[in-house]
Amino acid sequence: MIWTALILSVGFGAGAAWVIPTDSKTFKYLLAFSGAFLFGTLLTHMIPEVFHDGAMTVGWWIMLGFGVQLMLDYLSEGLEHGHFHLHGKAVPWLAILGLLLHAFIEGMPLNHNGVLGHDHSQGTFLWAIALHKLPIALLVTGALRKAQVPLQTIGFIVLLFALATPLGAKLTNASTIAEYAPQMLAVAIGLLLHVSTTILFESSQNHQFNLIKLIFVITGMALAAWMSTSLNL
Repeated sequence: MIWTALILSVGFGAGAAWVIPTDSKTFKYLLAFSGAFLFGTLLTHMIPEVFHDGAMTVGWWIMLGFGVQLMLDYLSEGLEHGHFHLHGKAVPWLAILGLLLHAFIEGMPLNHNGVLGHDHSQGTFLWAIALHKLPIALLVTGALRKAQVPLQTIGFIVLLFALATPLGAKLTNASTIAEYAPQMLAVAIGLLLHVSTTILFESSQNHQFNLIKLIFVITGMALAAWMSTSLNL
């Protein structure tokens, strides 16, 4: 289930790059929706759960994840939240590395036992991650195509991105690591808090939303809240 959902989300995103330009309003609305859904999922479901099941030090682990994402941003130049800076036809491998590290870490709380042992949490978190990956895969593929990077190289990068998160999940199946599930989830939450809030702020011009984008953001948050509520019933 984890491998299928995450790989398909990247595949759909990469395929959409042939239809949706990365400088289009459609892409910006999709990015804003995914950021809002991710942010809503973290606030209404994942943060309460990690504090409920984790130790009192969970807040420190969330701050660590936030700090790790700040450092990853230095490598990726903001690729995780919708920025991709290409200089000529050269592939920015350092930025790709930062993106892959981000994708690997965010997958660590996902394993066969569910997030913190709860299958319903895994479903919610998995949807949030999958929706987050879709527009980023579109961005990477579209930008590389525009730079006329060879299709084989684009395919290789997309494949690495598709596998990074499931591999992070597979790592946590080891019993010696699984016992640190609350800490790993807290670090992932810190990463994703940074990314989702940056998406929401940077997707607005002069920090103001137009009506259509505001509707996408509200819909994303409302959907996350509804899923969180329905799964806890």
